[in-house]
Amino acid sequence: MVPVTRNRGRRSGRLALAAVGTIAALGLAGCSLGGEEEAEEPATETTETVDAAPLLEEALADLADYPALTATGQIAASVGADVQETDLTVADGGATRGTFQVNGAEAEVLAADSKLFLRAQEEFWLDRSVFGPDSGAFEGNWVRSSPRHAGLNPSSTLAPPALAEILGGMELEDDQAVEENLDGTRTHRISLAGERNQLWIDAETGQIVRIAIEELVPEGAETGPQVRLDLAEVDQTGAEELYTGLTTVVEEGLTDSRDVRIEVAWQGEAGMTCDEGPSCTWSGTVHDAGTEGSGTVLVRMDVTFTNEELGTKECSESGSLEAGGTLELSCGVDYDVTSTDAEEYSVDADAILSTRGLSGDQQQEMLAALAEQREATLSGGEEEGAGEGTEEDEGGQ
Repeated sequence: MVPVTRNRGRRSGRLALAAVGTIAALGLAGCSLGGEEEAEEPATETTETVDAAPLLEEALADLADYPALTATGQIAASVGADVQETDLTVADGGATRGTFQVNGAEAEVLAADSKLFLRAQEEFWLDRSVFGPDSGAFEGNWVRSSPRHAGLNPSSTLAPPALAEILGGMELEDDQAVEENLDGTRTHRISLAGERNQLWIDAETGQIVRIAIEELVPEGAETGPQVRLDLAEVDQTGAEELYTGLTTVVEEGLTDSRDVRIEVAWQGEAGMTCDEGPSCTWSGTVHDAGTEGSGTVLVRMDVTFTNEELGTKECSESGSLEAGGTLELSCGVDYDVTSTDAEEYSVDADAILSTRGLSGDQQQEMLAALAEQREATLSGGEEEGAGEGTEEDEGGQ
């Protein structure tokens, strides 16, 4: 795992030194969605057709009214990107729980209240070339993330009303829907405008059971993920179980969550100054060291000052770092030594940066938003603003 970044300053008289650790990460190349063999769609068993437009209109109206749906299959952030095996449950308000698996590494997914979190092992984060001062704390913990880490934004692309709107905005390639046997189910296959954009509607239930879309672009976005997903409606009992599970995780699992949306690092040299006392202060500037940061990240600095005779003292400081911005952090301690004789003390300082996925207030706001969305879903009405996506949304995915 990427090492923790530490800066050490040593005080003797008024001299102070600082050192910054180096960071390295591994990136892996991807492949096209499903591979060449899987790119073949189910063979047509009959040429019987029906009018596509009314069939699609009714299916989309039904989809928009789902309390929640399951989406199982494959996604890729774009054509040619890493293929992710996906199993998600997404409520009409965008609340999401499920898993991704790519290159043998699995990640749990959680989305609610315009926030996206992932929990994964080391291999998953290495595969995404993650940089951060507390990358060593990512493994096995919930980490606030962006769609570029997840491959898509489930709230803006797969929430039933949002998905129905995206599909409804795509023109028909063919006015006729072809009857087809899809994995033993009689369906009608509809071709949409664009390259290899298709969906399948169950001939008995009238529900959409599969979509294969080259670029699933939500409203207001320029790009979107490539998907091949099997869809199924989740009833209100299943939706209630989704919200119950999400609420438990937010209450118990996100307290110590971290944040990977911005590449947090020291800008230049951070260091220590000391005056009589000895009274010592550690100061430095934190910045977004990457090029694809998004949102605002809570950054914490913890400093430990040590002297062999006087012992150890600690201080901390926190602040909010915006993507592309900088943040000044400073804290200090005073040993307050009383002596009639002038003495010189050597003080060491160890400063560690870390991130937090949520403040205490944000955690409570997230719980309140889940309660409101749950009530709206179970009462049969979509919460206002549902499916808008996450605030760390990049490219609308």
